[in-house]
Amino acid sequence: MANEKVLPAKFIFTLTSFWQDPDRVAIPLAMGNTALALGHDVVIWLTLEGVNLAKPGVADTIIPKSFPPVKELLAAFIEGGGRIGVCPPCAKVHGVTDGMMIDHAEWMGAAAMLEIARGRTAFSF
Repeated sequence: MANEKVLPAKFIFTLTSFWQDPDRVAIPLAMGNTALALGHDVVIWLTLEGVNLAKPGVADTIIPKSFPPVKELLAAFIEGGGRIGVCPPCAKVHGVTDGMMIDHAEWMGAAAMLEIARGRTAFSF
């Protein structure tokens, strides 16, 4: 049993809030980083107020009580190969545009998110 190979899992973490609770912003990034370190495939989908994470420099302003700064968690997530999907309608409401979105984030509307979510374990924050 010790020699069994564990197949990589697939996870999707949905972030729906932003300014109200810095720890809630940090949790999916911390979990995502752990999953990436274990060799898993991870997507964080930003929707509702969570799309604010896609704005350049905004992560620098979020300091959780229980976790490292969001800026560090986000940098590690991107460096580890995690994907960041952004809900287009929510982004429009919160002022996120093509020219004003962090590197490595991608538009991920409902159809794309549903396709990517297939076969993944989902968590929502």
